[in-house]
Amino acid sequence: MIGPTPSDAPMRLSFESLSDAAAADSGLAREPARAALTAALGLLDRHAARESLVALFDAVDGAEAAARSEAAARPRRGLFGGLIAGAGGLSGKAVAEAMGLLEQLEPLGIGKPEMKRLLPAARDRVSAATGRDLLGDAVRSVPGVGPLLGGG
Repeated sequence: MIGPTPSDAPMRLSFESLSDAAAADSGLAREPARAALTAALGLLDRHAARESLVALFDAVDGAEAAARSEAAARPRRGLFGGLIAGAGGLSGKAVAEAMGLLEQLEPLGIGKPEMKRLLPAARDRVSAATGRDLLGDAVRSVPGVGPLLGGG
C-alpha cells in the first residue's frame, strides 16, 4: 500500500474556522464564542493530560497559540473559587479555574448554558475533521471540569 490518499487523510482545521463553525452551530455570536473557546483551551493547556493536548494541538492549527495567548490567561479567583482550589487538590484547582472562567465570560454573554452548546459543537467539528474526539479526550482528562464546561 502506498499510503493514504488525499480523501483518506484527516482534514486540517484552523482554530479560526473551528471557532466560527462552533459559534454558528451553537447559535452564539462569533467573538464571544471565540473568547470562550480560547479561555477553555487555556484551561486545558494548564490542566489536561499532555498526550491529549498534543493530539488536539496537532490537529487544529492555531489552537496551541490560542491556548497560550494573553486572552487565555488564568482567570482570577473569588473567595469561593479560592476555597475550592485549596480543598480539592489538583482537580480542585482546575474546577476553581473553570468557575472563574465562567465568571470572566459572563459579561460577554457566555455562561454555563452557552458553554454546554459551544463545546459540544466544537467537539463535533473536531471529531468530523479528525475521526477522533480529541477535544473531548482533553476535557475528560481534567476531573470535574467537563460538567462545568459542557464537555466530557
